[in-house]
Amino acid sequence: MRERIIKAAVACDYAGLQKLGDEKGPSVRFSYDPDQDMTTTWRIQEEWKDSPQPVLARLVHVLNLPFYQEGNLYWWPTAFREGATDADFALLKGIYPDSMIDDMRKEKSYIGMRVGISVDGDWQAAIQGD
Repeated sequence: MRERIIKAAVACDYAGLQKLGDEKGPSVRFSYDPDQDMTTTWRIQEEWKDSPQPVLARLVHVLNLPFYQEGNLYWWPTAFREGATDADFALLKGIYPDSMIDDMRKEKSYIGMRVGISVDGDWQAAIQGD
């Protein structure tokens, strides 16, 4: 599933991403408007006139970082886990501004894109923010 998400995100294939998210039922949790599907929200964020957000690029970058397992889920990145280390936060360089990484490290709270995929390959979460 991880590789399929990366492939669709690199191709900016919003329909493909939505299909992957709904593959085993509409189960992907994501941030923002609960009445709007995930990929419509991401397209809007990517196209914001004043402050476009590189959502798909961040998704790809995060999924290329180390992961950890919590229960039945694999989570990316390791900066999201409890007890994340400075090394975990250092891996975020180039994905987020240095000042944002420093703030997250100081607060010991990762608020960037985090992705959860179950051990059986069901894409469960793609969450940004707190």
